[in-house]
Amino acid sequence: MREKVIKREKGCYLKLPEEFRKVDEIEVFPLRDGYYLLSVPLAAPPAQKAKPQESMEEKVLKKLDSLALRKRSPSYLKKSLSKEEWKELEKLVKSGKVAYIHNKKFQEGIYVIENRKKPMKRQGEPNEMANRLFANGYIILEASRDAQSLSERLLKQKGSIMGVRGFDGKYYVVTSTYFKKAWEAVSKMGEEVTPEEVAEKFGLSIDGCKAVLKLLAEKGDYVEKKGGIYLRV
Repeated sequence: MREKVIKREKGCYLKLPEEFRKVDEIEVFPLRDGYYLLSVPLAAPPAQKAKPQESMEEKVLKKLDSLALRKRSPSYLKKSLSKEEWKELEKLVKSGKVAYIHNKKFQEGIYVIENRKKPMKRQGEPNEMANRLFANGYIILEASRDAQSLSERLLKQKGSIMGVRGFDGKYYVVTSTYFKKAWEAVSKMGEEVTPEEVAEKFGLSIDGCKAVLKLLAEKGDYVEKKGGIYLRV
């Protein structure tokens, strides 16, 4: 429809359809030269929920977890952490969530995250778990039902599979081939060793080395000390 344009010194005016009586303002959208879209005010888009901010504790634990053991010394951390983060680290030590380890190997001392309890999650069907075990050489299971299912699936291959339940409640399972490979790497280390050090030096998986060291501790060849450090017996 066409409407007459009323021209005045201070601007141009247009008679609008009756439905615009319900509003005090309108929105004008320029489409292209000479073309405009008039609309009643559009509803504002729903406000996006702000993501929950990471707590200082989570921030410090994440930073610590990302560092190799040799970089978790007080001198290194005081340079890499802010004053607030350093204070939080001290609180975590007092609460027992982080341990301060000091021995011959780490003369200055290092900070190690203690085992954090997480909800147990299922690892999949028995065949799927078995495939991952043989593909990687190891698998770590959290749920006892998964360990039982995998054990039943591998009944005929017991001679080529080794497993142990750790003090952390997890089940560490490795193939005999992977055990031999990782054991050879571990044997070339010193009296004290960590899974991270073996993995870094020989290009192995940290979890795989952890599983093998758990088995060696079960056999009595090593003793697991606080902070995930293993001492040769």
